[in-house]
Amino acid sequence: MFVLYLDIGNSRIKWAYRQQQAWVSGCCDEAQFFSLEWPEHPAHVVVSCVRDRALLQQRLQQQYGDDLIWLSTPVSEYPLFHHCYADHSRLGVDRWLAMLGARRQHPGNLLVADAGTALTLDLLSEDHHHLGGWIVPGLALAQQSLFQQTQRVNPFADETDTDSLQPGCSTRACVASGAHRQLLSLVQSVQCDYPDFALFVCGGDGEWLSLALRQGGAFSSPHSIISYQPHLIFEGMESLCAGSFLP
Repeated sequence: MFVLYLDIGNSRIKWAYRQQQAWVSGCCDEAQFFSLEWPEHPAHVVVSCVRDRALLQQRLQQQYGDDLIWLSTPVSEYPLFHHCYADHSRLGVDRWLAMLGARRQHPGNLLVADAGTALTLDLLSEDHHHLGGWIVPGLALAQQSLFQQTQRVNPFADETDTDSLQPGCSTRACVASGAHRQLLSLVQSVQCDYPDFALFVCGGDGEWLSLALRQGGAFSSPHSIISYQPHLIFEGMESLCAGSFLP
């Protein structure tokens, strides 16, 4: 028997389970998910969902019954996490789980960056206090907002995207380069302000972000720990299972 973990985000379903201590994972849309086959029937299906997905929850409930555990808000009391939000339920469950996952990897001060549809940055002290964070549009959303909300900034069909930080030589390249540099600069500036916080990075754009940070820059601290951990949210779910803190 195994535990299946699902992270239902703004644009896709990410899934994972442990097999011989290693993560087996993937992502898909909702229609594709119900055609997937698992090695056996899962003992539990633990779901993290940041949106109201009542129909999907109902469908999963029909398939997995009492084995389904749905997480839409953080747990109010957890020994390795002290909330700073006045109302803990307003903290995104994905942000909370990523911090719990990073805590499994490192006992000290943590800076957790989740580079997805939005880029979220959160600070967790070594004594497990959430110190707050930042939320800005992610790479794709930042570019889309310019193309959709400005009349003269157009994604011309004959132009190509780039992940370069250098000046662009077309409108599309300027927007892409600006979005990449903007996100990188934000993370680097937070690193500069919190140099003794180990940085853990996850999310769809996390691999690019961690690589760009390792290449250095004016704000990067030479002593910072930078770790790309694509399964942080699943690690957080697993820690809840291990401690029996699931609802």
